[in-house]
Amino acid sequence: MENKIKVYLANGLFTQADRDYNDRIYDLLIKEGFEVYAPQKNLAINDKKKSAPSGPIYEGDTDKLKWCDVLLAVLDGQDLGVATEVGIISGWNEISNKKRKIVGIYTDCRDMSITNSEEKNIDGSKDIAECQYPYINLYT
Repeated sequence: MENKIKVYLANGLFTQADRDYNDRIYDLLIKEGFEVYAPQKNLAINDKKKSAPSGPIYEGDTDKLKWCDVLLAVLDGQDLGVATEVGIISGWNEISNKKRKIVGIYTDCRDMSITNSEEKNIDGSKDIAECQYPYINLYT
């Protein structure tokens, strides 16, 4: 039996656009053979059309964060849940033997990165994920 990589898909799930994007990513990951947890698919705790108490959301999603090998974090929005999930995994990686990878997806297509950075000679601009211009919180 093959050991599939377990992916936790972190993104906002409140707008139709987010939910559609999450479904697209989820389907692609499943097609490629990953085992995927997407909080929006767990309607027992994340059905936003109903009341969603915080306790079950915390317990359910935290259990899946412990389960995963990779946190795939969509960084396009300003979702506090995504920032929390990234922070939790980062903290656990500091103190745990199980190191989970964190992969960020950022799809802002505005040309505010390497071209402008080279012109202004900003240190670090050629490093992966290091750009001073995007509309994103650089700490996350």
